[in-house]
Formats: sequence, C-alpha cells, structure tokens
Amino acid sequence: MNYGLAQLNNGYLFVLMEKFITHIMVPPQVPDTIDLVRDSTADEIAHKAKRWIEHGEDFSYPFSVTGTPFQKAVYDITQTIPKAKVSTYKAIAEKMNTQAYRAVGQALHANKILLLIPCHRVIGSDRTLTGFGGGIALKQQILENEGVHFEGKKVKKEYILERI
Repeated sequence: MNYGLAQLNNGYLFVLMEKFITHIMVPPQVPDTIDLVRDSTADEIAHKAKRWIEHGEDFSYPFSVTGTPFQKAVYDITQTIPKAKVSTYKAIAEKMNTQAYRAVGQALHANKILLLIPCHRVIGSDRTLTGFGGGIALKQQILENEGVHFEGKKVKKEYILERI
C-alpha cells in the first residue's frame, strides 16, 4: 500500500491508498510508525484533503469502504448531506427506519474515510458537536470552513437538515 502525508497545524493528515483511497486520518489517528511506500498521488490527495480542512475546498477521488451492511447504509446516507449543512444521528437513524441512534454514531466512528464520507456533518440532536476522530475543535473548523455558522458551541438551526 501507498501513503501520503500533509502537514496540519496539529500534526499530519495521512492518506492510505492502493488504486482507491482506503483511509484518511487526522491527528491523533495517524500512526506513529508507517511501514508503507510514500506515493506522490497519495501526497497530492493528502494536500487536497488539507485544503478541504483548512479552506473548505472540495475534492473527490475514488475510494473503497468496508463495513457491515448497516455501516454502509449509514455511509450512503451521510454522503447525501450537502456542504454547508448538517444532520443528526437521529435523522440518519430515522431515514433507515430505526431508532438505533447510537449505532449510527458507532458506524460513523468506524468511518475510515473522513471528509469523503462526511461524518463531520453529523451532530447531536441538541445541535452540539459530538464524536469526531480528529477532535471537536477540528470538526468545528471543517464545518466553519464549509460555511456552517455557530451560536456559541451549537450549530445555528438554519444549517440543520430536518430530513434527509
């Protein structure tokens, strides 16, 4: 497998790929030791992901995702949340005809392809930011750079999709 790195303010953003992206990780998720081959394409993707985080610039690239059927259903729904909008764990669960809100959160926690499967766009029903591998501050930074505005620590209501 190949990897690419991009420098963030608090460490490195890490992209792992073969033909497709298999992981995008942010600190503290980046492994201490990397026994892989550095690749210019992966480096370019890492820098594009960095620009997304720091400036809200979109990028896309083919990716491969693994997971249970439930996780994949959560990922499919999460990908429908547009830039500058957010949804809730509850809304995703309701879209799946279940009340398994926590299971939705666990599925998003298992997401290995941050940004491309935009788990940062999923928030608590009380409009607060919860659970993100790179930390809440980074989640807020990404959302702000995508155009989401806050009232204190809560997302302003007009940015929340009531239904997906």
